[in-house]
Amino acid sequence: MCKGLTRIVVIFLVVAFVLTMVGCSKSPTGEKKNLKLGCTPTMEPMLQWIKEGLAPQGYNVEIVMFDANQLPAVALEDGSIDGIIQNHRPWMLTFNKENNANLEMVKPYYFHSFYAIYSAKYKKLDQIPQNAKFTIPNDPTNLSRGLIILKEAGLVALKEKTGSFYTLLDIKDNPKNLSFVEAEIMQTARSIQDVDAVIATAYFMAETAKADPKVFLFEDPHNKDYALGLIVRSEDLESAWAKEAVKILRSEKNRARFNELYKGRYTLID
Repeated sequence: MCKGLTRIVVIFLVVAFVLTMVGCSKSPTGEKKNLKLGCTPTMEPMLQWIKEGLAPQGYNVEIVMFDANQLPAVALEDGSIDGIIQNHRPWMLTFNKENNANLEMVKPYYFHSFYAIYSAKYKKLDQIPQNAKFTIPNDPTNLSRGLIILKEAGLVALKEKTGSFYTLLDIKDNPKNLSFVEAEIMQTARSIQDVDAVIATAYFMAETAKADPKVFLFEDPHNKDYALGLIVRSEDLESAWAKEAVKILRSEKNRARFNELYKGRYTLID
């Protein structure tokens, strides 16, 4: 009987240990504690702040780096990672539509980028010559946005959209006979020495073109409509970890860090 009782106690302890170990991968609310968050190098500091802030609450955050703008969203959708800070909300909505995905940006949104027409050759918009060459983003959302900027700047006129977004085929009037080179949005600024003008974000103007991001020909009047923040799958939108991550980002400490690091290349949302 003693041996049998001992065996039962041992089995009980083993089962308890296994259950405890399983529990270690969960938060007190039953959520997983091991998280993978993705980005390109531009956004990595923000994920480091989230990792730092979640650690005291028992979360283990692994940061996964990517080298192209769309790859974090692809990995998030297929379940390889749990969240990203990478793309603005209109881009995300387009990705959802084109990929039958259900990605969501956690509120409140965190910041927006500064988008403009830049040139290394000209100081004023009216100096853009006939037959000038522009580099513009090639993904549907940002290509459409670029064409709207050109329209707002008075450089082209656009027809009614034939689809969800403007394309080069929707240019109705091009009085200066501008030509366009399409490139991945992270690369448009890099080509500034090779063309007459580019449509790019302030961040990449500073980082890849090594130019002053405050010296531009024309600012996108709709910059504030392109919010960025933490993106998750829809089932994680109300999760405790996602809400806490956004709270960490919006703390006074990390807002000060943000402004010091990005120096106006990105703008915080109040």
